[in-house]
Amino acid sequence: KAVVSTQSTGQPEVIPQLGLRMVCPVCQTSLPKPEMSSSGGHFEGCLEKQLEVDPLGTTCTMIHTLNSGDLLTAGVRTLSTIITNITSHPGEEKYRRLRVNNPAVQRKIVPLVGGVEFLEIAGFTRIPDDSADGEEIFVLLETPPEGHLERCVSVLQSATKIAPTLDRDVRVLQASAGNQRFEVSSDFYRVTREEVAAEQKRRADERERGEVLRTRAMRERDAGVEMRIYHYTVIRVRFPDGIFLQGTFSAHDTVESVFTFVETSLRHSIPFSLVPPGSPALKRDGTLLKNACLVPTGVLNLSTPTTPEFTLLSDEMVCKLSDM
Repeated sequence: KAVVSTQSTGQPEVIPQLGLRMVCPVCQTSLPKPEMSSSGGHFEGCLEKQLEVDPLGTTCTMIHTLNSGDLLTAGVRTLSTIITNITSHPGEEKYRRLRVNNPAVQRKIVPLVGGVEFLEIAGFTRIPDDSADGEEIFVLLETPPEGHLERCVSVLQSATKIAPTLDRDVRVLQASAGNQRFEVSSDFYRVTREEVAAEQKRRADERERGEVLRTRAMRERDAGVEMRIYHYTVIRVRFPDGIFLQGTFSAHDTVESVFTFVETSLRHSIPFSLVPPGSPALKRDGTLLKNACLVPTGVLNLSTPTTPEFTLLSDEMVCKLSDM
C-alpha cells in the first residue's frame, strides 16, 4: 500500500506504507493482519480445519482462544462439573441429561464458542424431550469408552489460549530505500473515540500554552499520552556500508530484543552499539521501545570499534537485499 503527499515542488510523492503481518500459530503461515485476525479470517479457518485432525484438543483450544473473561471461566467450570458429576455418579441418570432451556446452560454453555461442540465430543446428543412439550435436552445416550470423559475434562482444563504472533517481517534495504520516507498503516495503532477527543483537547491545550515554560516531566507526560496509542513499531538499523536492516516489533518489546535481532542477523559475533541519530548510544536493557521513543518508527546507526571491510550481515540476510 502507499499514500500520496505533495512535495514542495507541487509534484505528488508516493510514500510507501508499511502494514503488519501476523504468523498463524497453527500452520505458521504469514499474512497481513486483517486477513489473519479478522472474524472468519485465516486463523479461525485454520482452527476449524484442525477440528478434523484433533476434535477434542482443537475444541478445547477454541474455547480458551475465542472466549474470555467471566464467560470463559464460568463455561469451563460448568462443563467440567457436568462431566465430573457423571464420572462420580455413574449410576445416576439425572447427571446424563441437561435441559437446553436450563438457565445455567443458556447462560454458560450455549454462548460459549465451542461449548456445545465439547458436549457432543464428550458423547452428548441433542434430542427432543418426550416428557416436555417442545423442549430439547442434551443426553448421554451411551456410555463412552473407559477414560474418555476423564480425558475430556483433563484436556479442557489444561488447554490454553493461542493467538497469531507478530511477524518480524525482516527486510534488508539498499541505502536509497532505507533513507526513503515511509508511513505505517493504521494496523500499528488503535484510536478510540475517547483518544480522539483527548488528542483534540491536547492540541487545544498546546495552543493555549504557547511559549509557556514547561518542565521535562510535563514534556514526558505529554509524550507518553501520544505513545500509548501505538502498539507496534518499525525499526531500521543502518550498517556502516549504508545497508539497512528492518524489522517490526511490538511497542512493548524491549531494547534488548532489538540488539538480539541485530545479533542474529550478523555474519560473525562482534561488539557493536546502536545509536539513535543525535543521541547517545542505547543501553542494552529491558527498556520498552515505546519508552525509548522508538515508536511508531525508529532509525538506529550500528557502530563498531573498527571499520569493517565487508558487510556484517549474514549470507541469509544479504539474500534479502532489495529496494523498497
